Amino acid sequence: MVSYLSLALVSGVIRAAAALTLQVATSGGNASSPLMYGLLFEDVYHSGDGGLYAELIQNRAFQGTTVNVDGSGHVVPPFRTLQYWHTRGADVLTLDNSGPALSAALPYHMRVDVAQGATGEVGFWNEGYWGMNITTATRYACDFYLRGNYHGDIKCAFWSNTTNGMLGSTTLSISQSESDGWVRHAQTFTPFASGPDHKNTFHLTFDGASTAGTSLRFNMVSSFQQTYKNSNNGLRMDLAEKLADLNGKFFRFPGGNNLEGQSSPYLWKWDQTIGPIIDRPGRPGTWGYYNTDGLGLLELMQMTIDMNLEPILAVWGGLYLDGEVTSQADLQQYIDDTLNELEFLLGPSTSTWGAKRAALGYPEPFSVNYVEISNEDFLNGGIPSYTGYRFMRFYNAIKAVYPNMKIVSSIWVGYFNPPPPAGVIQDLHDYLSVRDMVSKFGGYDHADRNYPVLVGEYAAIYDDTHTNGNQLDNPTLQSATSEAVYFLGLERNADLIVGICHGALIKSLHDEPDNVAMLKHSPNAIVPSMSYYVAKLFGNYYGSETVPITGDAAYGPLYWAGTKDASGTYFIKIVNFDGAASTSVTINIPGKTNTAKLITLTAPNAFSTNTLGNITSIWTEIEVPHSGSGYSFTLTGNYVNAVLVA
Repeated sequence: MVSYLSLALVSGVIRAAAALTLQVATSGGNASSPLMYGLLFEDVYHSGDGGLYAELIQNRAFQGTTVNVDGSGHVVPPFRTLQYWHTRGADVLTLDNSGPALSAALPYHMRVDVAQGATGEVGFWNEGYWGMNITTATRYACDFYLRGNYHGDIKCAFWSNTTNGMLGSTTLSISQSESDGWVRHAQTFTPFASGPDHKNTFHLTFDGASTAGTSLRFNMVSSFQQTYKNSNNGLRMDLAEKLADLNGKFFRFPGGNNLEGQSSPYLWKWDQTIGPIIDRPGRPGTWGYYNTDGLGLLELMQMTIDMNLEPILAVWGGLYLDGEVTSQADLQQYIDDTLNELEFLLGPSTSTWGAKRAALGYPEPFSVNYVEISNEDFLNGGIPSYTGYRFMRFYNAIKAVYPNMKIVSSIWVGYFNPPPPAGVIQDLHDYLSVRDMVSKFGGYDHADRNYPVLVGEYAAIYDDTHTNGNQLDNPTLQSATSEAVYFLGLERNADLIVGICHGALIKSLHDEPDNVAMLKHSPNAIVPSMSYYVAKLFGNYYGSETVPITGDAAYGPLYWAGTKDASGTYFIKIVNFDGAASTSVTINIPGKTNTAKLITLTAPNAFSTNTLGNITSIWTEIEVPHSGSGYSFTLTGNYVNAVLVA
């Protein structure tokens, strides 16, 4: 909820129970990190497939759905299935691998055996990712590969399960024979009606009489809703817009645990995520479901372009989640693979891998300045081999070719003996209670400046009503405000901190409604959390230089920090964490007399949350005129996040 109120209305009815005066210096600060607030993406809880990736069809190429793991943490095949596909009644659906295959990556297809004596429309339908968002406001694409003898029309349509009515369709005229092999058919259309909810399905039908007693074969049956910036094979528009609104400056990808793979050989293989989607085999993901890898390396790099994000590219470093470690003797092939990936992204179009990139539509090299070697190697027994040989072998190989590349360690540098080279960035992850989060406010004040810090994952996962082992279902105002205090500590140390990103950017409400995320989604709705709005507040109001601030009170329960940008605009942030219900604030910035803007984020009470259909966060923007003493205003609430822009 956004409200625009006059200052008189806000402050005129409030009696101050506490007071704070801040004196801002106009010089004496440090250059702040240009990347401070960013995004982490990995395909977790259907944040990619069924989430940010705009594909509507689940199990579109029959690669698999659920991934099972045995007692030793090893992935258990097989994966291929027809789950989420259903017959319309006059045909039988069968998983088939009789040749010729559509591609080496997709050896299986769905055979549709039409019953003898069939008449009318026959075919099949797909559930989607537990529904679909069907609206007249956007276009849709129907796309599939067909093998077999068929001369007639094929209809692609969306139906509402709620009304049992069609919402839109398109008809493709087909004329092909078995000897033609696999033939692609595609068409775009706009529905004539919007679904009343998300309970919508995709149907593909054809003439039963002309195919009775025969079989048709289908593969890569796909339907996309219109994508963010109309990118090919791109992003779900509403989710991508919410991410862009955060105004992040970097993008850490592709993980996260999903980079590592649950067990051998299922690491994230970058070169199997590029090129036509029919050439991507996918893989059993880390989080219990099969990944299509439709949202692959180039799609994620395109996202960095579209949202102006600095890539922080994570590469596989020799450790699987089940604890299997790659030996020194076997490591070189993976180092070579990393160098190939970097050549693919950074090499000229005349290089081997640069030429492959150019052939895929990107003749100019990308910009990549940060590479992280592996992920969370403090888990699963990874520390001895990571500090013993894995990190430095990757480090030396990358630096030999790209001497200016900034290298990120996935663990605290204190684990190394001897320490790694100065300048190595350490990726630290903080999943904490609200009290521990607040205690980190001064945690970096005296840290070693030789080793910058990337807080590659963070979240307040316990508040005062949730204790260890009972994680929050959703961020509360209290938990998000504790994260804001943490942010202030990072901004005060912006010469050391590279940046920070939340550990759970997107989660499906179907998969994981019971722990925190920045954004949760259903097929047709998004729930921005309290943590989302705090990150949006801090990411959109942040300068290029820190400014010293003197307060007339000690830190706690009020905390503050400030920055300014090159134009001389100041961003003074104040957080009230469990303080007085009303706080009078005066901020003096020498030379500033213009009318300022005050943005506040709060909610009805400390444990308010945002849930589907019930957004309780309150985002308020008011004007604050300058008076003789500076900028004066009142913060209302025991938990308030505020930025004065002057």
